[in-house]
Amino acid sequence: MSMYLNYFGLHTTPFSIAPDPQFLYLSERHQEALAHLSYGLRGSGGFILLTGEVGTGKTTVSRALLEQLPEQTKTAFILNPMLNQQELLATLCDEFGIRYAKRNITDKKLTDKLSEFLLKAHAEGEQCVVLIDEAQHLQPQVLEQLRLLTNLETNQDKLLRVILIGQPELQDLLRRRELRQLAQRITARYHLLPLQAADTERYINYRLQVAGAQRGLFDSKAIACVHQYSEGIPRRLNLLCDRALLAAYNDQQQVVSARHIRLASKELDGPTPAGQNAAWRRYTGIAALLAVTAVVGWQLPQWLATSDSSTSSVSQPLSHQIEQPTSTDPLLALTRSWQLPKPPLDQPLCQWVEDYQLGCLEGRLRFDQLQRINYPVLLRLADGSMQLVSNPAATPDANWNGEYVLFWQLPPGYLNADESIYQQWLARGLARFGADSSASLALQLRTIQVQAGLPITEQLDGPTLAWLSAQLLTTGPRIQSRVEE
Repeated sequence: MSMYLNYFGLHTTPFSIAPDPQFLYLSERHQEALAHLSYGLRGSGGFILLTGEVGTGKTTVSRALLEQLPEQTKTAFILNPMLNQQELLATLCDEFGIRYAKRNITDKKLTDKLSEFLLKAHAEGEQCVVLIDEAQHLQPQVLEQLRLLTNLETNQDKLLRVILIGQPELQDLLRRRELRQLAQRITARYHLLPLQAADTERYINYRLQVAGAQRGLFDSKAIACVHQYSEGIPRRLNLLCDRALLAAYNDQQQVVSARHIRLASKELDGPTPAGQNAAWRRYTGIAALLAVTAVVGWQLPQWLATSDSSTSSVSQPLSHQIEQPTSTDPLLALTRSWQLPKPPLDQPLCQWVEDYQLGCLEGRLRFDQLQRINYPVLLRLADGSMQLVSNPAATPDANWNGEYVLFWQLPPGYLNADESIYQQWLARGLARFGADSSASLALQLRTIQVQAGLPITEQLDGPTLAWLSAQLLTTGPRIQSRVEE
């Protein structure tokens, strides 16, 4: 390994999967997650939720969050959630350093000890936080016990805050009827999606720089390839990059190429199964780069956000009748473009995407106006089939009846966060595109809508917000085209 480091001019391994603080890289999504959770700790609720697929960086965000906590914060970590109610209470006492008699232990005795500790900590100006990792494994009755603990409060503050970190199944668990009271107490939630392509490049270069690299060690094709094979998952990205550096060293090459990434992927995953060629792999990984049309057995729900009815709603709500979608459905291509999982069958689509900090816009607009918004868009054709437009050369099918649905990146502070953050974002956005801050909001919006070629409503409607989002935020897929003025 010392020869490997010397060969590339490194003083330490750049792509270890160990959570080393010096390699902490917060992408825009990680920073947004951190902002949501930080707000939750300042709010009045008892629970904060962070979910994400394996390897997306949940631990990274939680560590960064804990480093920001004031010194007068007492923290308890539960890394093994396979506990019953009494074991949970005992573990909390152990983590907070609360002494208790081990004999004749009961839930009530432990609860009384915790209550006494929390009241004393509050009187001394201290905040108590519990962080539970892999929380999707918690039993419902244990979660209910946590909820009861968060009942301890003063007139202004909760005495205990609980941060739940887990995989997407945790969200399903919290939708259970017996946990509805707990779900109502979640004041901040964030689902951490994989890295976008631009963040993958920054992530690689940042870790190389920290490790001592004086030059780029991955060419552009290698970076694109590693993003494709890692699907933006930081943990897998680390493994691929580490193996690729070893492959380049064995070849005595100064720069990692796409071939080295493919070799690393084969080493990690084994050979590609027969019949699954590279083109199919590219489709299943980034299917939304294609513009496809297919008949699907369901219709989209009406957009639930407040907007002008003439531009962003339909005359009759489209019912939510979903059959199990196939791998070629445009809906799945749309969700994959945002790196989302397969949508559920029992929840309205536009309600579902809010769990991922995305807005959902549905209604009728001209195609040139949809292009200006510049997010992948799903068109509904007259025969009930769907066409996904995510390719700059694509045009709407002749049978398009004007209906569409698209996802857009919600701005900072829009959901479960500080309203002032959102207001500041909006003010900067309006000013950037020439709106006169001394004019009324209606006139400022008219200026923006005229410039963008959007319906002129003089209201902060869905199309206007989605357009601003596409202009001001870097996350999310794009059609990569603009309509000329």
